[in-house]
Amino acid sequence: VARVPYFAYLSVMHLRETFGSREAGMRERMRTHYAEADNELHHLLIMEALGGNSSSSDRNFAQTLAFFYYWYVVAVYSVSEQAAYHLSELIEAHAYATYDAFLAREGERLKLLPVPAVASEYYEGEQPFVFGATLTTVRTPLRSLYDVFVCVRDDEGEHWSTLCSLVQRDRLPDEHWEALATQPAATAEDP
Repeated sequence: VARVPYFAYLSVMHLRETFGSREAGMRERMRTHYAEADNELHHLLIMEALGGNSSSSDRNFAQTLAFFYYWYVVAVYSVSEQAAYHLSELIEAHAYATYDAFLAREGERLKLLPVPAVASEYYEGEQPFVFGATLTTVRTPLRSLYDVFVCVRDDEGEHWSTLCSLVQRDRLPDEHWEALATQPAATAEDP
């Protein structure tokens, strides 16, 4: 489900491009949204490697939700890019806060667990991952599952930062991603 908005943005942008739209910055946005979708795919693969796809009812629910969410985002993005970006901005802030709270609550246990192979391949492999071109966070070596979840949390913060710039300034961050002044704050209400 996390990849859905980026696919929806790309679908609308490709359709506009097909009908002749050549807006300034569209190419960079398309590349960024593709990289974000790829990054979310790898988060999914990591969660599946940890057993996150073991329940067929969970998979069916997520796939059904993704189908309807996709068309909802396509409709919203077609009418108002800012509204679609803002919705995703709120979701990414919540994702960051959720991972942050999970790390605080389960950190010691996660530090004892191994790194899934898919996470090592993505974050430490010889081929730089697609989203790496857009990251401002410095990656540390993955020593445990804790480090993997730190990377995932920080990726969500990167998505949030990009969406904030698109909502507030209607453009991607300057100079290949401004240094993040802050990450979305975790609040007491967040799980």
